[in-house]
Amino acid sequence: MNARTHRSITGTYLKFYRGANDGVAELMPLTGAQRRFHHTRSADPRGRVRILPVFLEFPPGLLTAHRLERATRAVLLRHPALRGVADTAGGLPVLRIGPVPAGPLVQEIFAPETGDLDGAVWAALEDWPTTAGSLRVLLARDGRRDLLVLGLDHLVCDGESTGLVLDELMSAYRSGAAVPDAEVTAGLHRYREVVEQRLAVEHAASGPEALAHWTSRVRDAGPGRWGRDRDPGGPGGQVSAWHRLSAPGSAPDRPFPVLLAAGHRALAGLPGTAPVAYTWGGQDDTGVVGCFINTVLANPGGGSVQESWWEDLEFADTPFDEVVRAARASHAPWTGHLDLVLTLIDRTRRPAPVLDGVPGRFRYPPGHRIEDPMIVTAVHDRGELSLRIDHDPTIVPGADATGVAGTLREAFADAGRVAG
Repeated sequence: MNARTHRSITGTYLKFYRGANDGVAELMPLTGAQRRFHHTRSADPRGRVRILPVFLEFPPGLLTAHRLERATRAVLLRHPALRGVADTAGGLPVLRIGPVPAGPLVQEIFAPETGDLDGAVWAALEDWPTTAGSLRVLLARDGRRDLLVLGLDHLVCDGESTGLVLDELMSAYRSGAAVPDAEVTAGLHRYREVVEQRLAVEHAASGPEALAHWTSRVRDAGPGRWGRDRDPGGPGGQVSAWHRLSAPGSAPDRPFPVLLAAGHRALAGLPGTAPVAYTWGGQDDTGVVGCFINTVLANPGGGSVQESWWEDLEFADTPFDEVVRAARASHAPWTGHLDLVLTLIDRTRRPAPVLDGVPGRFRYPPGHRIEDPMIVTAVHDRGELSLRIDHDPTIVPGADATGVAGTLREAFADAGRVAG
């Protein structure tokens, strides 16, 4: 198919969106990632939300619910995406921007008799009513700590944006300043502008050259090993393991290529696995909260992952659904399933905020349901790399998860020896 006759998924979506929107300012188009999340939620009989959590610990008594309530309202007013809910218009998936939800915005939680404060927090995040909006804010206490917890609907917020939300929440907590109506209106226009820019990039990255590149990448990819036939309404599960690594030399400064190569090596040792995938992108530099990421594959086809990664970056904006469509059109064994997804959290760029002279401490407690069979989260902070490996034990055997963890550890040890 040549450039003249090709019609991208993004272009087709925008064509129908313009017909369904009818000039309604509160209806926003969805990026490629948002449409994927919308589809996944629609296929889940429970309609469950994919939550991006942030846990920040402070000394006991430092936070007050009243000031946190006021700060949360300010953040919601400034960022329309956080007031958005997934909806349809004319059968088309959209984001509908509403007012700040009525009623209390912050839920206080006190330590249960069991002492499992983390468990109580996860339960509250999962049970959050849909009418309360896409930003969940909890203030949990157990006498030893104040735990500030944010739970963000991934459909309206990506990982880069969570840092912006937290920064602005802390700033509003300190200042207590009101948000002028003009700023609220400007924020709505700015969000639409950034979303439309992102969609234009996705459309431009969906041409024949990009699709030929990704078709060549997935031609020999396996169909997927874990959970290809899983019930989308199943309860799922999570088993977590932390591995703290401190590789000398270049590895801590540029951890992602090493991590990507290690993930590929780990899956290559297991028959039938799908390509390793990773989240990429975001619009953190725009100051606009939203979901602007893409899911990108790494499958070098016999070459070096670290070398092929640089080639792939030229086409990293090709929407994941376009790559899936190209793979299916080429009759490749892989048709869109993901076994392992990598995410990097760079705390060297955005450390924990300081409140009243006291620095907070990020925490990463287990307990939430994961949507992919295995998720590897790398936290890069002050020269140390911590790997959190989550897997769903209902579909991923423990031996497979242990093997992946071992390969990741060995890869960083090898990188450290080479660098040293």
